[in-house]
Amino acid sequence: MSGSIDRRHLFFMAIAGLAGGAIGWIPVELAASGHSLTQVQSSWSQFAGLVSMALMWALIGGLILAAESHELAITPRTSRNFLRGFIICFVIGLPAVYYANVIFTAILVAGGWGVGHTGAFAWLVMARTIGWALTGLTLGIAVGLSSFSIRKTIQGAIGGWVGGFLGGFLFDFINLGGGGGTTSRLIGLSLLGLAIGLAIGLVQELTKDAWLVVEAGRLSGRQFRLERQTVTLGRAEENTVGLFGDPRVQARHAIITRRGDGWEIKNLAVQAGTTVNGHLIETSPLADGDQIGIGDYVLRFHVRQGAAARVGRPDSPAFIHSPRPETAVSSGLPQPHLIDSSGKRYALRSDAPTRLGRALDNDIVVSHPSVSRHHAEIAASDGSYVLRDMQSQNGTFLDGRPVTEARINDGDTIALGDAPFTFHA
Repeated sequence: MSGSIDRRHLFFMAIAGLAGGAIGWIPVELAASGHSLTQVQSSWSQFAGLVSMALMWALIGGLILAAESHELAITPRTSRNFLRGFIICFVIGLPAVYYANVIFTAILVAGGWGVGHTGAFAWLVMARTIGWALTGLTLGIAVGLSSFSIRKTIQGAIGGWVGGFLGGFLFDFINLGGGGGTTSRLIGLSLLGLAIGLAIGLVQELTKDAWLVVEAGRLSGRQFRLERQTVTLGRAEENTVGLFGDPRVQARHAIITRRGDGWEIKNLAVQAGTTVNGHLIETSPLADGDQIGIGDYVLRFHVRQGAAARVGRPDSPAFIHSPRPETAVSSGLPQPHLIDSSGKRYALRSDAPTRLGRALDNDIVVSHPSVSRHHAEIAASDGSYVLRDMQSQNGTFLDGRPVTEARINDGDTIALGDAPFTFHA
């Protein structure tokens, strides 16, 4: 599936990790200034080194979590994400850095490193690689936990381990090439953060099941991964998919829900409505390639091959569900029925009133913005049928005149708001 990798997401994650490593270099450099691996360090210098490294990991984690919103601006959402990620990653990072240092030191000692003498360079590389891979693994888990998502925790663990491994492996070679100075350490820690951010982002992209691509609107080109069981779309900032800059988009406009192995979208907007492939809907299943219209926004739904099966598709602009089994029309049966503007036929029940409206509990669901949730009903009465309005907002009409209750005859035109039907006995 072409275009499944969101390069914008990878860019933001990589830059966030890079920035975290570069800023985190400052406390690390201050704590490590004047010290080397072969010198005896005081308890204070060891504590300062532990806290400074935890701060660096917390900065990387906090900025990576803030980058999830794909925004360069400092917004309430990005600020909350950063603070939550920073605090959780720092708290988890302290013991992670401590035990990583214990492992790091044990490997160095095994390789001949000690106070006053230097061991083999290969052992230093191995110690750094293992220590930072374990810390990166823990950082990735912390980033996932900060998102309150088991899926992101697994993705973060894999990406953090890969990034930490690469950063740890390359760090001492960079230091060696730069003479072990301040600049080379800045480059090394920055690349460490970049590797972790890029690896976490890449794992997220490669393992996503479904996503939306904005094809038209202010955010054209943006992608949104659908990772939660329920995803909200709308103008308000708290939505998972924020569609800003369009007054036709309501605060909470629509909701996408994962049900079993498929996805379903439900319209929440009373006035503007939501379309799927050009059809106004109340609720509709989604399949790969479906086009969703919300205000001036056009979004394309994508699902990874094998992640879900198609369960249905809207049939006409007016109706989003087939009528219930007892109201279905067989082409050869001469039973009373309605025909909508597209020519689709719907039978009327003889054993109970046939309810019509936007709500899903109606016998005939009419997804039109002028139709009330429970708009009208048609009931059998003394060998004929009676149309009753259910206190609808936009009225019920018979042959162009508003009615509260009236008998209907073969060929009569019925309108629920602006949705027309023809009655046939």
